Amino acid sequence: MGQKAFTLAEVLITLGIIGVVAAMTLPSLTEKTKYKEFETRYKVAANLLHNAVSYFHSQQLMMTESTYCTANSSDYCKDGQYRVFSEVLAEAFTGIHALNKNGNGSYAAKKYYIFTGGSKFDEGLLNDGYMELKNGMSVIVETGGSTSNPIIFFDVNGTSNKPNRIGHDTFAFVIDKGDRVCPLGSPSCKGRTQYIEDTDDFTKSKYCNPTSTDSQNGATCGYFASIDNDYFQKIK
Repeated sequence: MGQKAFTLAEVLITLGIIGVVAAMTLPSLTEKTKYKEFETRYKVAANLLHNAVSYFHSQQLMMTESTYCTANSSDYCKDGQYRVFSEVLAEAFTGIHALNKNGNGSYAAKKYYIFTGGSKFDEGLLNDGYMELKNGMSVIVETGGSTSNPIIFFDVNGTSNKPNRIGHDTFAFVIDKGDRVCPLGSPSCKGRTQYIEDTDDFTKSKYCNPTSTDSQNGATCGYFASIDNDYFQKIK
């Protein structure tokens, strides 16, 4: 008795159907994988910043005004008595073997966009220091004025890789008094009080709002990423 088998035409039709289904589902799977990677890297970035602060404690150096001044030029640091914050942070990253190189913040300032839409993010928050880490992340520093706590932005997949969008692949942290590290916007840290959020729903937030076109929109998304387990699945 002859054995039954698929004809060549049937095999080709089946492969064609599989190909169509794969083409329809692959973009969605790729998108989910990308944002899962952003979520993982976000957690790594937060941990790195904690480690940098811990390094200073291990060296008996406090990341306070006794170590640095919150200015972007040594000209404003009491005649060289203190170092600028970006230099201190670079030393910390070097101490934990995380730093690849550092440079001028203006390199990155023009590359970033707000959380939603195509508008550029406020360049004034991205021009006080720039570093590249060995793991491919970029770090951008906003030192602020003499009474402001520094803001540290982590681009978790590096400045050279898109989307370069605040709240998608780039997140802000603040170092508060007592060297506490928090995502910018967290009520737990009082540094930069103008950004503190009073909601746990980012769709109702001040600076991580999907409907806002504010030039600083996205600045507090790191806070919502830290409290909402589904944050990275919700953003588009």
